[in-house]
Amino acid sequence: METLRHLLGKRSPKKDEELSARTGISPERIGQLLSSAEPTLGELGAIANYFRIDMRDLLPLQPRHQSIDLLFRSGGRKVDEPTASALSRRIGYSVELLGEGARARPSWVAEFSRRGTTYDDAEANAEAFRRLFADDDQVSPLFRLPEIAMGAMKVLLFLLATPRFEGASAFVDGLPFIFLAERFAPRMLFTLAHEIAHLLAHHDLSQSFAVVDVQTEGPRRASKNRDEFYAHAFASCLLLPRQGIGITLRKIRELQLEPNKELGDLDILLLSRVYGVSFYAAAKRCEDLSLLPRGGAASLNDSLNKKYGSPEKRAAAANLPPRPETQFPKLPIPLLHAAIEKVRSGEISVGKASSALGLSIADLLAANAPRVN
Repeated sequence: METLRHLLGKRSPKKDEELSARTGISPERIGQLLSSAEPTLGELGAIANYFRIDMRDLLPLQPRHQSIDLLFRSGGRKVDEPTASALSRRIGYSVELLGEGARARPSWVAEFSRRGTTYDDAEANAEAFRRLFADDDQVSPLFRLPEIAMGAMKVLLFLLATPRFEGASAFVDGLPFIFLAERFAPRMLFTLAHEIAHLLAHHDLSQSFAVVDVQTEGPRRASKNRDEFYAHAFASCLLLPRQGIGITLRKIRELQLEPNKELGDLDILLLSRVYGVSFYAAAKRCEDLSLLPRGGAASLNDSLNKKYGSPEKRAAAANLPPRPETQFPKLPIPLLHAAIEKVRSGEISVGKASSALGLSIADLLAANAPRVN
């Protein structure tokens, strides 16, 4: 129960009182759990609810999943025990459920340059991505990105309710994985593009790798790490194509009675809604294209936060139209199908399939029920 003890071991006396009050577990019993006592299912459920994690992620890792756990700890980044355990468990079960037949080098690997990590490299690969997966559309929004990732790219995409990270990506046994924390949808879209960049940039797919990103966008995420810089640049270029920005801003100006000479907050807010990204992501792309002065994106973002509470509140006050909705499936469909087939054939139990997928047994049984037309 290493994950459980990791969580309980970081408590202060004041927090212990809060934990006890909200879980119904006495401070004495919490001390026993820290001293290697085995928890009951009720205690595991209460603690999982308190820390906002899946109860299954408190259980010990199987030996076969421990090597995956090491991948998340060997990249030079600080990845805590609960995060590494949760991701390793899902990857390990996925590899087992899909079997050898699913482990093949993705066909898109050779289509992207891995020579450098500059902004120009990111721009070139973003354009290549749109040529390959979006019919060479270098203008339109890319709200279909989750569908492209799961369909054409064969990425196993998971959504997790966690405050611990924004996104994660991995290649394990030839299978590409992306994990997204459930957040504001525009932020999730950017994080998805960011994690796709990590998959594209990985140099040797014969070697497994794993990356966890605590933050993927925002004024405070500037990083000297070249891989992170590249992933951020790729996401920005992919979701906000250069040609599309020019056309969209021109249309916005045509609709204004007295357009300002300088690019303003409402212009960028409209741009962010057209392309389904956050205000800051749109502003930073404009800054990178020299449409705003250096530092202008952070300055505008701070100004809107101070004056209105957030860019989104500014947009609401101005009655701007909402962004189109981006759909993020909770679970990779191929994994669900593989689990259902193994349950039907008797290879695994419903309980094990439920643990592998992170679904309740009731939800899994519902997915397994015959369809009535």
